Amino acid sequence: MRDEASGDASPAPSGGQSSHDSDYKLVMDRYKKAKGRWMSWSDIWEECYDYVLPQRESFFQESSGSRRTENIYDETAVVGLPKFASRLQLGFFPPNGRAFKLAPGPELPKEMRSRSLDQELDRITDLLHEGLRNSNFNAEFHEGLQDLGMGTMNLLVESGRFVGDLHFSSVPPTNVAILPGAMDSITDWFRWNNECDITDVKHRYPYAKFSDRMKEIQRRDPRRKTKIIEATIYDSKDRFKDEYNFYLVSETDKEILFKSTMRGTGSIPWITTRWSKSGFEVWGRGPLLQAMPAIKTLNLTVQLILENAEMAIAGSYVYDDDGVFNPDNITIQPGTFIPRSPGSSIDSLQSPSRFDVGQLIIEDMRRNVRKALFIDELDTRPNAKTPLSATEVSERLADVARDMGAVAGRMQKEFLQPLVQRIIQIYTEQGLLDIPKVDGRELRIVPVSPLLRAQDQQDVSDFVRFQQTVAGTFGPEITPALYNQDAVIKFLADKFGISQDLLANKQQVDQNIQMAMQLMQQQQGGGQ
Repeated sequence: MRDEASGDASPAPSGGQSSHDSDYKLVMDRYKKAKGRWMSWSDIWEECYDYVLPQRESFFQESSGSRRTENIYDETAVVGLPKFASRLQLGFFPPNGRAFKLAPGPELPKEMRSRSLDQELDRITDLLHEGLRNSNFNAEFHEGLQDLGMGTMNLLVESGRFVGDLHFSSVPPTNVAILPGAMDSITDWFRWNNECDITDVKHRYPYAKFSDRMKEIQRRDPRRKTKIIEATIYDSKDRFKDEYNFYLVSETDKEILFKSTMRGTGSIPWITTRWSKSGFEVWGRGPLLQAMPAIKTLNLTVQLILENAEMAIAGSYVYDDDGVFNPDNITIQPGTFIPRSPGSSIDSLQSPSRFDVGQLIIEDMRRNVRKALFIDELDTRPNAKTPLSATEVSERLADVARDMGAVAGRMQKEFLQPLVQRIIQIYTEQGLLDIPKVDGRELRIVPVSPLLRAQDQQDVSDFVRFQQTVAGTFGPEITPALYNQDAVIKFLADKFGISQDLLANKQQVDQNIQMAMQLMQQQQGGGQ
């Protein structure tokens, strides 16, 4: 359920209250284990925030609205990460395009396969995309992709206020901890709120049930701070049941305020996607972590260049002094005067350091940072006077697709499939849909976004080369007779992601051929 006060999404309740000590102990044990793993990453993430995401909330306590940009001297990574997120969004989930479609699975009975089924699946696909476009998905997805640049994206998908509405919340790693389960999947999620008044708990979570002790505390001190934990934990008692339990816990009062059970595929509101992972780690590692050494070196190089420029502009000076020289009292910085033995006039102090070499390597480092974030492929070549040709653009995009091959597979498995299943679950509960389970067997999800269609594009290229080879061997006149024209059209339409509604059925094709033949006969008769 979405918090009415803050607009944040949280798992929708569907059950009753429970405050058993065993449940509280289970939740807190799992929470502390997840928080322990989270703590081992917090310093790494905080460094990324310092250099790349300075406007984000810190992992450590700080006042709201504090400045965090004083130590940033080069903005390449700061402005590059939003571009990275935009490129990924256009490649994986175009805001005004189609990212996927529903298609019959391999286990769907042949007697159920028909043209009308394809058209119905196209209609459902359009309905799902329309729901995404009418929601806040694009804004929250862009924020989540910036988190994915660090390694892990956590997205909450919930129903909105009205039927057909969807609500998304990108939860940054500052407020969520996760635990792994079997088969490399995430099974436990914990989100916390440390700044919640005990009175506001009822406004944010109307389904929360206070004990008599908490009611008395609320009456005596309605502004008392209460730490709230939202826990979604996999029920491991029966591995053959896809069940999760949602707990609303007050850690301050050591009580469970609510418990509910979520059953079935798509019932979990959490979608966790990782860029890549190492070994048995639960959190992902993104390109930003790989580029951090270059980002820090670049930032330091620009800082030294600016300090050298400040010395050149303001300068340091030496003057006569009759006193005793003490080097511990001398600080060489712009605008300072350094005493020396008498007999000389005031002179400027020339620095022996030369940072011209910094200018030679700074562009290379910036290009390396942009390349690590996949935002340099379409930029103009260095010192080039002409823009990239269409062939060069195509080749660079192909390089990006190849570089993101493994990431594309993980995005399809950990993001696209859970997202579609979650939306279908919401629409099914609202009575908008009634379709078989989308599990890859009866119905499957086919990606049609640019970066996920690399194999489809390869299949089309293979068919074109095959057709050219056949035409060169047997002649272009005989080649059309060697193909099943209807099957070829369906094959190409499927590979290009074209709706089945745009294709004529066999009866319409026969009618069109007859009309074309009649028109040709009339033209020949008129010519005589």
